[in-house]
Amino acid sequence: MPVNETPVVETACIRCYAIRRVNPFLGVLQVIETSGGRAISANGVVWDIEVLAERSGGWGSLNQNSKQVAYYRYGLWSLEDGLVNRPLAPHLESDPLTQQSQDLIDCIRGRLGQLPFPLQDHRELWLFDKEDQRPVALLASATADSILPSPEPKYWAPCIGADGVPSQRRFPASRELEEQVKQVVGFNVHKHWITRQADGSGILDATNTPMNVELFPPFLLTEDWPETEQVRRASDYLEWIAPSLLTLQQLSNTERERMEKCLHIQAVSVEHHWHLYPEILDEKYLTAAKVQCRIQHSNQIRREAR
Repeated sequence: MPVNETPVVETACIRCYAIRRVNPFLGVLQVIETSGGRAISANGVVWDIEVLAERSGGWGSLNQNSKQVAYYRYGLWSLEDGLVNRPLAPHLESDPLTQQSQDLIDCIRGRLGQLPFPLQDHRELWLFDKEDQRPVALLASATADSILPSPEPKYWAPCIGADGVPSQRRFPASRELEEQVKQVVGFNVHKHWITRQADGSGILDATNTPMNVELFPPFLLTEDWPETEQVRRASDYLEWIAPSLLTLQQLSNTERERMEKCLHIQAVSVEHHWHLYPEILDEKYLTAAKVQCRIQHSNQIRREAR
């Protein structure tokens, strides 16, 4: 059943949307923007409050009267713990910023029932195979009004760091999978910006060429490989990151059902993502994974206490 059936309402002063965390895929970020700042959450529970404030334009006498507006991290907020402030520079500790922060918190409170927000990063940078015929892996994404990354990423990575991150542990065969992608891509890297359409198809930005939806891997990494071992490795990876993949909003029921059945493989990751699942087809898989996650967390605490 759908987790959220309430439409997201935007006004001239408030914008609510989501963007993906890609290369590697780590789930989705929820963003609320107002005239006074923005709130960002990776799990729909804890929100990073950033307020807009003026700062000096730079050093030197020519810039002493120049003012620039920038985001400052004001604190963390959650429904359970409230606002936890960050230390601020003295010139930023003012009543206007306190009010801006409270306005953002009020916006969050009023929109928790609307999570997850619609994804808006419809511009996608895809890594193509060496024949430049099909997308292999998603390298980056951007909203229509955002600045494209510079320099652009050239290589795809399955994880971050030696052990991964708390929301997604390192896939055991990460090195082999990364080499597998490099082999199919070849030495001369082909990558293209594509604007995805509402039906999942795409438009190649450089040539305005249409691309069928079937060309795009639904889990952001192709499962079409020439060797059986390569197919198995890619499939194992996608099942490993199933807790984050379920935050994707355009999966078919068949694709979503497949990932729900894999939640137990890396259950420790579930708690970081499940609040942002747009739909849950079978509650029993999610419930079992959440119980497994709590057990694993308790066992880790006991080990660390010894």
